[in-house]
Amino acid sequence: MWTQKGEQPQIPTLGNHEKVNLFGTVNPLLGEAFCVPTACQNAQEFQTFLEAVLDRYAAKEHILLILDNARSHHAKYLRPFLKKHRDKLELLFLPPYSPNLNVMERIWRFIRKIVSHNTFFETFKKFTAALFSFLKQLSFPSASLCTLCGNFLCKIF
Repeated sequence: MWTQKGEQPQIPTLGNHEKVNLFGTVNPLLGEAFCVPTACQNAQEFQTFLEAVLDRYAAKEHILLILDNARSHHAKYLRPFLKKHRDKLELLFLPPYSPNLNVMERIWRFIRKIVSHNTFFETFKKFTAALFSFLKQLSFPSASLCTLCGNFLCKIF
């Protein structure tokens, strides 16, 4: 924000720390994102998300998820589920501390920039409504997501 030299801008805030937890994937070939709200970021919620991914891409023969090294992604709790779905679902982990390689991190930054930067929401409910409205748009092929993924040859249908 620009302001006169010596003046401190006043930015309204609700003063609470409510947050929305999301798990998400991006398909860089199609330019679409799939995000699911969760109660928290634990292994049980991650398994629920993986089940949603399997449902969403049920017609696909093989699903490869490239993940960061969050604790919930490596939990022992997931082993039976991953073993059961090993023919359909494969998890590939990025090197530790490499957010620059994680395409989904670009999508999270993009979402924050579009939804919440320079915008004041009077209530948390209004913020979540704006967030979920925007996430719904990302579930369809988008040239913006292709660009964010670095895929300029994206197949937009």
